[in-house]
Amino acid sequence: MEENVYQNSSNVARTSSDGLSNINHAGLFARFVAVIVDLAIMSFVFFGLLIFVQRVIVPAAPYAKKYEEQYYQYNVESGLFDYDYEKGGVKQKTFENYKGYEDMFYSYYTDYLVNKAPEESRVNYNGKENYWFNVHILGQPDDLNLYENDVKKLNDLIKTVGLELYTYKLDTDNKPIYDEVAIPRCLNNETTGVISNENQQKLTGYFYIPDADNKENKETIYHIATISVGNLKHVSKAYDNWWNHYYNLPIIFCFSFSMLVFFFAIPMIFKNGETLGKLIFHLCLVNKLGYRYNRLQLIPRFLFMMVIIIALYLFLGANIWFLGIVTFLALVSYGLAIFTKDHKAIHDYIAGTIVVDKVHSEIFENATQEDRIKKEINSVQSVIHDVEMPKDDSVLYVNENFNKKKDDKEG
Repeated sequence: MEENVYQNSSNVARTSSDGLSNINHAGLFARFVAVIVDLAIMSFVFFGLLIFVQRVIVPAAPYAKKYEEQYYQYNVESGLFDYDYEKGGVKQKTFENYKGYEDMFYSYYTDYLVNKAPEESRVNYNGKENYWFNVHILGQPDDLNLYENDVKKLNDLIKTVGLELYTYKLDTDNKPIYDEVAIPRCLNNETTGVISNENQQKLTGYFYIPDADNKENKETIYHIATISVGNLKHVSKAYDNWWNHYYNLPIIFCFSFSMLVFFFAIPMIFKNGETLGKLIFHLCLVNKLGYRYNRLQLIPRFLFMMVIIIALYLFLGANIWFLGIVTFLALVSYGLAIFTKDHKAIHDYIAGTIVVDKVHSEIFENATQEDRIKKEINSVQSVIHDVEMPKDDSVLYVNENFNKKKDDKEG
């Protein structure tokens, strides 16, 4: 009888599957959609803020500008790029014929990497630079057996097309000259020979094909060389610094700020820890005992999500693995909310919270308040049961007799 009176007085269901009599768990669909709403609003703010930071704040930052200029400078110093004064940044060098490209790559591999690059990025070839260039760039046979392991790893372009287009220069005894750069086969060892337009195009295409003409996305020596530049220690370090200041740090800052606002600051404002999505669907937080949660519980609840996502981003970057792991963790968390007794996601277990339906739950501060309110309701019930029907000598009875006598007299 006590429970029924309490139920009727509050107009709230008082029982639940986990034994907490004052709450009803949030509907799974409502909870899922509320999360989607929160993430959609947060993403809109995040991308807007990110665009502003990257286009307005970062370009004005001296350190970001410094690392950007340093990265471009290293690329220009390699001899493979020119500075683009109109657009900023660098652009690939272009020549009218194959010889310009051949000389550029020869200078990069045999001079810049050996003598001009910073010490940490310099190389020391086993053998003379010309022979190394012939084998590794022009695809000539390693007749001196100096690069057995390297030859196995050579790009197929070099091993096939390079060997098809170039050959060792021969001395008067028709023996290969290894100390000089190989020559195009079409010259037939005649240095004064003329190369036809067709052969000129083949040789040029081996070294470089403009992006607009490279419909089949063919690989060229230019592509191989630019990868080589990017892998140099000093260039890679400058690129990492530039990337961090232009991309990673702004992304982390904007993401952290957006999460802080929507999943920490806003729930801190509302009494029951509601986000905007929870407000729309009338959901809120309680502690694991079913009473009003403590705002301090938002700290582990919020930090868990933010730290995990940022750590994965720093470790993996924004790639398919990052998206896959985040999606997997989200599915596991939502699966726990579906199949566990308390319907808690991972961050609920960490923070000791439960998401409930605010409309169909009675949220008390603590057990003391709940007991006090129950006693007050039950005392009202006792008063109602103590009321008895009127006796014959009651005012109602006297009034009824008086009205009866009055009617008889008038009749």
